[in-house]
Amino acid sequence: MKKILSITALLLATVMVTAACGSKETAQPAAPETEKEQSSETASKDSESGEKPLYFVNPKSIGYAYWDLAQKGAEAAGADVGAEVVFNGTTDVNSAKQIDMIEDMMTRGATGLVVAPNDAKAVASVFSRARAQGINVITFDSDAPDTERQYYVGADTDQKLAEQLIDIIAEDIGGKGEIAFMVAGLGAENQIAKMDAAKAKLEADYPDIELVATVSSNDEMQVSLTNAQNLLKTYPDLKGIVGFAGGEAPSAAEAVEQAVNAGELEAGQVKITGIGWPNMCRDYIKNGTINKVLAWQSETLGYAGVYLLDCLDKGVKIEGEMEMPNGKTINIDGANAFTGLIVISKDNVDDYDF
Repeated sequence: MKKILSITALLLATVMVTAACGSKETAQPAAPETEKEQSSETASKDSESGEKPLYFVNPKSIGYAYWDLAQKGAEAAGADVGAEVVFNGTTDVNSAKQIDMIEDMMTRGATGLVVAPNDAKAVASVFSRARAQGINVITFDSDAPDTERQYYVGADTDQKLAEQLIDIIAEDIGGKGEIAFMVAGLGAENQIAKMDAAKAKLEADYPDIELVATVSSNDEMQVSLTNAQNLLKTYPDLKGIVGFAGGEAPSAAEAVEQAVNAGELEAGQVKITGIGWPNMCRDYIKNGTINKVLAWQSETLGYAGVYLLDCLDKGVKIEGEMEMPNGKTINIDGANAFTGLIVISKDNVDDYDF
């Protein structure tokens, strides 16, 4: 538990997720409620007067380092393109509350939305109303492809990410044995798509690997740790764990190290991979509990979401490889904008600070 406590302290210090793709801790709202209301009202007045467009960026929740970095990127993009950005979300992963917040910002005069949907189907109606009012809609981090959103911003396709993780775990366990999946939520489109792609990859390329369980943490770090502990007890022949949200892989690594220290597992008996942020996985990677994880910078996702929203607002053509005002590039593939994946290992983990 010492490492879990240190992780929590780290996240508090950086004020943020990452989860795995996040690690949750005590929420630090962007501002007290009255200040957030004043900020929104001021931005709305600017939008209505034509001085600045008002862009509302809505994460799955607040209180995660991952989303704090996304906020940093979104606000930086707003400053670069000359837009007012309001970044706010609920303190828990709650689809109904998320929709209420979106509707409130539409009433306040938001001219564009960047949303990480908690439930891909639930946001369809509010997205349709937004588009009917001429409000541009972009999803980021998690998509809602069967809605009227115009673009999705992510690191890469959920399929490619999941397939790459399966290749990593297959290599780690020698291509055979029992594995388990750990996910943040069973209703989020990005989690569903990753699991479906991973299962298809296993069936097509790794018939000797058996998926024995899938567990969900609802983006709660303590729950993901408990899930991992239960997996190790329930499946004594387990060879690997794959985490599809940022908090899952480090939680699994902590559970494995606890079991090794207690004499319940041999070191290296259970391999771990997944989406993992360098600052949360560094110690586990350096001591060999984790070999490789995949990551991306949520700050870039937040920046790209606002940048593309502004392109829509200004009628800028969105295609090919686009260089953003911060010098970073995104690649447009149809209605998708990709920022790129990073393979994190012992060789490069110290090169990143997020």
